Formats: sequence, C-alpha cells, structure tokens
Amino acid sequence: MSIMRSDVLYLRLARAEVAFFRFLLEACDGLAMFTSLGADQAGREVLCLRFAPGARAEVLRMLDGCAPNCTPKVLA
Repeated sequence: MSIMRSDVLYLRLARAEVAFFRFLLEACDGLAMFTSLGADQAGREVLCLRFAPGARAEVLRMLDGCAPNCTPKVLA
C-alpha cells in the first residue's frame, strides 16, 4: 500500500486577513487546509497550506482570486 502525501505551499499573509482567508478556503469545499507557523519579523502570519497532489493549479487560481480582499503571498 502506498501512502499519499499532501503538497505544500508556504504563504505570508497579514494577520488581520487570516480569518477571512480561512472563510474563503472553507468556501472551496475542502480544497486545502492551513496551519499557522507564527508571525515573521514584520508581524505577518506565515501559513503552511496543504492540499491534495494534483490540485496545485486549482489552489493557485484560488489564491489569485483572493485579491483585493485578501492578499496571500506564496513563499515556496
């Protein structure tokens, strides 16, 4: 039996936008989930976004569609 691994993107997001980002993500029917890794030196939240293999293009489209209300920046 093979084990499926999630794909990962790291994001930077203003702390004030995290709750709204979670709301947007929940509206996408389980497309991805995130964990907060804490704040960077500028006080922006760093998030680890996990999603199914093969869903990267859809996740990136969703991130692009967040603007202007929410502006996540992909780190890696």
